[in-house]
Amino acid sequence: MSVVIPLLRTLSEVLTAAVAMAAFSVMLFSLQFLRKRQKLAIALVPVLLSVTVIYSADALETIAAGRDAKMMWQLIHWTGFVILPVACFWFSMVVLELTGRKIGRGAGIFVSLNALASIIFLWLLWNGRLFSDIRVISNIGTTMVHSDLTVLFWIYFFINILGTCVDLSIAYSRTRTRASRRRMIYLILGILGIVFGTFPLLLFGSGLLISQYPVVFWSLSVIGNAIVAVMVVLLGYASATFSVSWSDRFTRLRLIEWMLRGPVTASATLWVVTMINRSSNRLGLDITGVNTLATVLSIILLEYLITVLMPYIKRGGIVGLGREDYAIYKEFQGMMVFKPELVTYLEALTGALCDRFQARDGFFAVMDESGSFDPVIKTGESSWKNLDEKLNNLPAFFREQDGAMYWDETGVLIPVFNHEPDLDTFLGVLGLADISPEYFPNGNEEVLLDALDKARTVLWQRRYLTTAYQVLRTRTNEPGAESFHSGSVLNQNALLGESPEADLNEVTVWVKDALTHYWGGPRLSENPLLKWKVVQDTAAENNDNEVNALRSVLKKALEELRPEGERSVNGEWTLYNLIDYKFFEKMKVKDIVRRLSMSEADFYRKQKVAVEAISKEIIRMENSRDE
Repeated sequence: MSVVIPLLRTLSEVLTAAVAMAAFSVMLFSLQFLRKRQKLAIALVPVLLSVTVIYSADALETIAAGRDAKMMWQLIHWTGFVILPVACFWFSMVVLELTGRKIGRGAGIFVSLNALASIIFLWLLWNGRLFSDIRVISNIGTTMVHSDLTVLFWIYFFINILGTCVDLSIAYSRTRTRASRRRMIYLILGILGIVFGTFPLLLFGSGLLISQYPVVFWSLSVIGNAIVAVMVVLLGYASATFSVSWSDRFTRLRLIEWMLRGPVTASATLWVVTMINRSSNRLGLDITGVNTLATVLSIILLEYLITVLMPYIKRGGIVGLGREDYAIYKEFQGMMVFKPELVTYLEALTGALCDRFQARDGFFAVMDESGSFDPVIKTGESSWKNLDEKLNNLPAFFREQDGAMYWDETGVLIPVFNHEPDLDTFLGVLGLADISPEYFPNGNEEVLLDALDKARTVLWQRRYLTTAYQVLRTRTNEPGAESFHSGSVLNQNALLGESPEADLNEVTVWVKDALTHYWGGPRLSENPLLKWKVVQDTAAENNDNEVNALRSVLKKALEELRPEGERSVNGEWTLYNLIDYKFFEKMKVKDIVRRLSMSEADFYRKQKVAVEAISKEIIRMENSRDE
């Protein structure tokens, strides 16, 4: 027992720190989706934040010295535990809503009451009323002493967990296929695994019967921490697949590599350092400087191991790319010629030819897929006269000359064509100054043609891949291809091509952006409302111009606010006038408030009401179109 308990305790402490790092890492991984306003990612952040706080406080409390320090970390620990149940309930409501189930007003009130209750419990916790004191249990550690109000917290906790289970069970019942249920199970296991993996250990630490059996306690602690660590990663993966327009394979790959290089490396390093410290204390060894060396070596070796294993992970069953597709993926990466690489290669090639033929100057101009010369690489001491003007006429000139070399007063110009049975593609031109045909005997011409053939291969490969990319990009932006990325068990409307139920706050932001740039600007031309069906239908009336169609929809929505009768500057015309003057007539705010006889504060307040009214009208128009 003298060896088992310290070993289990050390393992539990390392796993506690690992859970904290895993939760924090997954939270950072999820934060990249917040800019896309993904509801599930937003709801996941409080859950992971509470888990990070709980386990970070646990890990730091083990090394805290003094009663006051231990008390502080216990309070931080329970702060996370107060936030966890309400965060889980909110997450379950978002999951249920994303399956198409409408959330009633009562549920929103319940969430608000929950948030208020959590604030009250936090106030009671930090004012010493939720718990009366702390105590130290032999072979286990520090725990809080319950007060008379603690029972209220457990009631609050169980109500939230019960609500979470109910919401998730309903969400699961709304899935019908095996694939959709499997994905839903990932979410359910992840969120409930975190709750039930954390909760029992908190009860055991309260000094009940389990405190009499340290081996049992630390064994359960190890198991619970391991479960929570796995569930945190599972929850992060499941949420990420429903929050991004990436494939499951790509999401899984990014998360696996992120976790391996982050928390897994950090946890393994922590384990090595901890075992060295604990062993040295027992053996009486002086390990000054060993910890630093062990930390550095662990990180370097683990990163090297991950780099070696990643190709096997990518092509294996974990990520799901498959050996055949992985081979295509790797070969495609090797085929791609990046522009800086192209410039370096052609600069070296041009310089080598200048040296071989003793040319004072040289250039290599590459024609891109748009028909312009980019890049133009120059080398040597002098410059070509009127080079830009000369380049513009060269493609047609060389086609008339059947691709032959051409000598002028400056030097020689040599075209680079890719010859195919039905099409000759002009790729670029090489120019060498101050040389004449007599330089080519004795095998020099073969050297030049061989160099140009190498350049032709590289240029054609880049041209072909960039053209293919443009074609794929165009087809990927089509509505049918877009549904592949947007559809999932939690976004069935997008999968089926149906309009999602609009969020008024989100639409109001879009409408305000579109009105702000009504006469031109990125907030109009890149507005999410352009994808709405009411705008797409209106585009047919505007020569298929989606931007003009959106302008038309905004104008039509404003006209719905127009009161009957003759226009005036007060009364029921205020909202209509405000929007019309500000966004359509582009009047200054000071002129509008003067004309409408209102203060600037009143202007901005009523502007918000008016924009929201227009947003509601556009949502109504979209829903009417669907019906």
